[in-house]
Amino acid sequence: MLIGIDIGGTAIKAGAVGGDGRVLVRSQVAFDRSLGFDALIGRLSQLTQALQNEAGESASAIGVCLPGFVDRLTGMLVDGGANVSALRERPLAKSLSAATGLPVHVENDGVAATVGEAYFGAGRGLRRFTLLTIGTGIGGAVFIDGSVVTGSRGEPPEIGAVMLREADGSMANFEKLACAGAFLDRYRRHSGKEIENLPELFNVLEKDEAAVKTVDEISQIIARVFAPLVNALNLEACIVGGGVAAAGEALLKPIRAYLPSLTWPMLARNNRVLQAACGNDAGLLGAAWLAQNAAKLHAAAQ
Repeated sequence: MLIGIDIGGTAIKAGAVGGDGRVLVRSQVAFDRSLGFDALIGRLSQLTQALQNEAGESASAIGVCLPGFVDRLTGMLVDGGANVSALRERPLAKSLSAATGLPVHVENDGVAATVGEAYFGAGRGLRRFTLLTIGTGIGGAVFIDGSVVTGSRGEPPEIGAVMLREADGSMANFEKLACAGAFLDRYRRHSGKEIENLPELFNVLEKDEAAVKTVDEISQIIARVFAPLVNALNLEACIVGGGVAAAGEALLKPIRAYLPSLTWPMLARNNRVLQAACGNDAGLLGAAWLAQNAAKLHAAAQ
């Protein structure tokens, strides 16, 4: 059994994961940004122990994923991580291992989610795909021939940093234009009304023209990012995950409609746009799988 922990900007999701990738026990707690590093390590240690107690089994390792780039050799968050500032430049892997007595592997959340979908979700059986996780921010990665494409030290891709030109000619990064907050901001501009969250927006899609226009416009933006990846890498699938994926076909259908006009015809025919299958478990499942294979990853990084 393994422990997978996914630290996000607003919540910490964790689970006890069996060898077959099944989540035996899961837990979710709010991410308290006021906690200092030591207090957060204590919280993660308590969460780990509670999951083992409930599962009735001891874990062999812990996998943690979070926003930003984590140096595989030190377990320290060395880039990004604006949403988890207490962890910046601190030895998360070493400290959590000391607190729990278990080996700890720390990874970027987009990379972990992509691994989770590759082995347990919508990417099973695919050789080449990309995953976008769209929520508070935008993460994701590209999976080719059995592994996620990263830098020489394991640096994750920054798909959210792709720059796009807006209708008024200004430039903005993809994350700003298509994250969860972008849906709410765009709806406000189109309707003049406030909406609390994404589920509320998706619930009014069938009867609210401003909501339909919002989703359609952001679907086109997402297609504009998927298209060059399909063209350059001949991907079999583009997978949409994160909280925004809860919109299902309401989001996927317009992405599919826009993508062919931006993609080489033969490559477009070979590509599918899919909804992520692991839901909120993708990151913790991928983190657990990576923890199980951490020795090989660390050897590759040296």
